[in-house]
Amino acid sequence: MTYKILDFFQSNKILNQIVAFLLPLDHNDVANSRKIQVVITISQKYDRAKHASVDGFQKVILPESPNLLLYLQGGPGFGCPVPTSYSGMTKVLLDEGYQIVWMDQRGTGASSPIDYKTLTENLSPSSSVNDQLKTILHFRADSIVKDAEAIRKELIGDDAKWSSLGQSFGGFCSFTYLSLYPQSLKHVFITGGVPPIGFDVDSVYKQTYKRTKERNVHYYSKYPQDVARVVEICKYLKSNEVTLPDGGRLSVERFQQLGLSFGGFGGTDGVHNIVTTFWQDLDTFGYPTVYTLTLVQNAMPFDTNVIYALFQEAIYCSGKAKSNWSADRLRYAPGNEKFQFNEKEIYFTGEMVFKSMYEDYAQLRQFKPLAYALHENDSWSILYDTEKLRKITWKDVPIVATTYYADQYVDFELTREVKQQYLPSCNLRQYITNDLFHNGLHIDPERVLGSMFKLIDNDFD
Repeated sequence: MTYKILDFFQSNKILNQIVAFLLPLDHNDVANSRKIQVVITISQKYDRAKHASVDGFQKVILPESPNLLLYLQGGPGFGCPVPTSYSGMTKVLLDEGYQIVWMDQRGTGASSPIDYKTLTENLSPSSSVNDQLKTILHFRADSIVKDAEAIRKELIGDDAKWSSLGQSFGGFCSFTYLSLYPQSLKHVFITGGVPPIGFDVDSVYKQTYKRTKERNVHYYSKYPQDVARVVEICKYLKSNEVTLPDGGRLSVERFQQLGLSFGGFGGTDGVHNIVTTFWQDLDTFGYPTVYTLTLVQNAMPFDTNVIYALFQEAIYCSGKAKSNWSADRLRYAPGNEKFQFNEKEIYFTGEMVFKSMYEDYAQLRQFKPLAYALHENDSWSILYDTEKLRKITWKDVPIVATTYYADQYVDFELTREVKQQYLPSCNLRQYITNDLFHNGLHIDPERVLGSMFKLIDNDFD
């Protein structure tokens, strides 16, 4: 394997190296597979005495005894920002003595990012949707983990271990890592990301709808004036064809998707501000202004992070399974009527993907045939080895997690079931809190990480 150092710089107290690796698209056919680029940023404390005279464009710089921590980003479909400020999560981890490896998972950030052109440019002009499907299936958690394992060996050798920190979907990847290469992991930290192993897609989305209902009840109790305002806005959208600045369509369903942010700190306040601005536009002008439409357009990441849409339900598929548009189907299940258009009270939806999105989002339209193929696919790579997971003791690999009681995205009840069924007694120690949401790691990293460090360090009798 070869790597190339793309950038090397010092910012405040942080030394960053951005490193690109060429890795096989298909790890199961290395000899014949084309290569893709996977990019990491290595962040460590800057030491003038050690680093001032080093040429960081020539080789990867690590301490004599590295203490690497791999950060696995949430999503799926999101890269890692390069840290330039000695603050927040970066500061907490560096102060704990880690050198952080921020990996842009394949298909995201700087790691061969997926859009329609990059997905299809290596396929023949006569390629089919099935060819696109075969390609995109190499961007799942098992391939992400195999990338990480190849990078670990290159950085610190076959036998040295590193730790991992998985946020949300990154926690799912952590369990795949534990299933494939537990011997490579020193400690595993997970925040809001214990995967619902053993549960089918519909079971996951039934819980997601429950949690999203709870967040809607909270929203309308906090902002009762928005009950009528949201209905008024949706009636306008149902009666008018509204085009967003980027060419997307603002349908009722797309407007309801603003509820995706309900699961994060300050999310309800942000939605309320958009509702208020939109309602004021209708009251003043009779239509939404470009400013308001841009607010709505920029609130959702699906145009720029298409894997987030394509794999939203696929991350719950392992082996013989089919998603079959679970969120779309369950929207019409008994008890979910408020998620449909009505003139009394309209609920916002949550972390869900619907068929209409492949008409409403400008960048998703070309992916519509592939999206349908993914939802019909019934043969997936195996993401978890449940027998291996059951045998991993605290002595083998300590696993600690921050679990959010009111998590809208990763259900608390399913997490509890997974712990009972698939992890040995005394592993997966949890810091459970009901005063932080899914993005607690970024809102209060000192408390979240500090609590997990204590779980690692302290013995429990």
